[in-house]
Amino acid sequence: MIFLRLLTVCLVGLVGSAALAQVPGEKRWEAGIGLGGLSAPDYKGSKSYRQYIAPIPYVVYRGPVIRTDRDGVRGDFWRTDRLELNASMALSVTPDTDKNELRQGMPELLSTLEVGPALNINLTGQHFSEGLALTVPIRAVFTVGDGAPEYIGFTSAPSLVYRLAHGDGWKWSMRAGPVFASGRYHDYYYSVKPAYANSERPEYEAGSGYNGFNGQLALSRRFSDYWYAFYVRYSNIQGAGFLDSPLIETEHNVTAGFAVSWVFL
Repeated sequence: MIFLRLLTVCLVGLVGSAALAQVPGEKRWEAGIGLGGLSAPDYKGSKSYRQYIAPIPYVVYRGPVIRTDRDGVRGDFWRTDRLELNASMALSVTPDTDKNELRQGMPELLSTLEVGPALNINLTGQHFSEGLALTVPIRAVFTVGDGAPEYIGFTSAPSLVYRLAHGDGWKWSMRAGPVFASGRYHDYYYSVKPAYANSERPEYEAGSGYNGFNGQLALSRRFSDYWYAFYVRYSNIQGAGFLDSPLIETEHNVTAGFAVSWVFL
């Protein structure tokens, strides 16, 4: 059950990443139900992929501070047409990593929750729902799913984001940028402790620094009472400091997902 709840939140965030920020005239409340699917690697650098499908709620609330809209879940502390300071969260769902061949005998990787502030700078549009923007988030990362949450470090993924709404109803979101992470975060995914080392998997200690480069494309459209969203992200870890880890199989990963929702309120 915990896995289904995590996947639901992750897919709701996926829908959020595919659309625009609030624009004038939108309703404060929207609600619906739908179905979402996700294909993702066990972790960056892994060739093992998992596919998930789950029912998802569609809930939009556009309050003056807390918002759960198509940009995800966030809290706006301060906003103008050019600058925005908010708090946001993200989920990474990684069940069944005990089936990963390179990690046989090692502790299973748990799903994670990332929470932290982000500074957004509007570069070209009249507001954040269009044009080019720069976002600079810093998020603390916690494991979720089994027992008490555990802090496993922090990440920062400064990105250029371009948003575009076509006259035919399609809304596009494109973003790209580097990712950096603490040594504790890299240690969780890529270190091999002496207790788990063997002849084919030598001991390894990962350090902090560059985590790779992400490029992402998302699009969505509302047809009457139905909302469709699609998402694909490419990750490249060339140049990352943990490439020598025996848990790395590839420098390239692709994550993709979709969501279809019936909006009845």
